[in-house]
Amino acid sequence: MFKYNKVILLTVLLSMLLLSAGAALAAHFDIVVGDKSEIIFKSKAPLEKFDGKTKKLSGFFEADLANLNGAVTLEVEIDLASFDTGKKKRNKHMRENHLETDKFPTAWFRAGSIKSASKISLAAGESVTIVLSGKLDLHGVEKTHDVTLQLTQANDGSVRIQGEFPVKLSEHDIKRPKFLVMKLADEQLVVIDLLARQGS
Repeated sequence: MFKYNKVILLTVLLSMLLLSAGAALAAHFDIVVGDKSEIIFKSKAPLEKFDGKTKKLSGFFEADLANLNGAVTLEVEIDLASFDTGKKKRNKHMRENHLETDKFPTAWFRAGSIKSASKISLAAGESVTIVLSGKLDLHGVEKTHDVTLQLTQANDGSVRIQGEFPVKLSEHDIKRPKFLVMKLADEQLVVIDLLARQGS
């Protein structure tokens, strides 16, 4: 009986060590702020189209690039008041009447589940396409999104993360901005262009 319990204990310990070793392979990359990373939303209406852009964001990316079948984590926080649409009056109108940045100053995107990858690993000078399942917290409402991203690793080890996904304003209780007599479409396109460098 003692021998049997000892075998079980050793098996459990070995499994824990193997899991720990696998988890340790995941590298941590910090999102580079400034001119290297940007979030854009593309807005359109029958009479007007414009982009809103911000570089005020932060976050990180974690993955074992040698085994993309494992866990992949992406977290990005966005300063909503910093979005610039190219017109001061429109910026003010968007912040105060639609995004309500005094109540909801930031938006979050958190992804931690990989659904598919075009190949199992990513090496320097190569790209891979992955689909991540994550949650967007915008205007106090959290919604799940599947996001297709292209990861490209540079020779210095940094990773460029690029992709886009649609967001419906109505799903986040955001009133659709009205310019002239036409409202914008309910569905807006969010474009991600991030640079991540390996950190601690």
